[in-house]
Amino acid sequence: MYQYKMVTSPALLSQLTARWKTLSSGTRAFLKVGLPMIIMVVGGSYGLERFSSLRYDVQFRKRRIDKNLEEKFGWKKKEEPVTLENQFEKVQKDVDVSDWENIRGPRPWEDSKEFQLKMAEQRQRRKQQADTTGQ
Repeated sequence: MYQYKMVTSPALLSQLTARWKTLSSGTRAFLKVGLPMIIMVVGGSYGLERFSSLRYDVQFRKRRIDKNLEEKFGWKKKEEPVTLENQFEKVQKDVDVSDWENIRGPRPWEDSKEFQLKMAEQRQRRKQQADTTGQ
C-alpha cells in the first residue's frame, strides 16, 4: 500500500522551513498572520469569560447560606443597612459643627509659623473645654 520514508531531522527542518516560506507568501499570508490573530482574539475572549464567571460563581455560593442559620450559629451578625441618615447621625454625634473657625493653611511660599500658632491655640482651647466639662 503506502510506503513511509524515514525523515531525518535536518531534512524535516528544511521541509518545514520551505513549507513555512510558501505559507508566508502574499496569497497565504492569512494563514501565517491572520488565523493566529483570530484564534488569539476568540480564545482570549473565551478564557476571560471563564475567569470572570469564576468570581461571580464564588460570590453566589457564599450567598447561598441561609441567613437564619448564620444568626443561629453566630457566624455573622445581622447588620443594619447603611443609609445616609444613619451615617449623618453618627457624624453628628462625633463632631461639633456649631463652634468652628476657618483657618487657612499656609501657602508654599509663606511661613507656616502663623498656621502652627493658630493650631496650637485651638488645641489649648479644646483642652481647656474638655477639662471644664470633665470636672
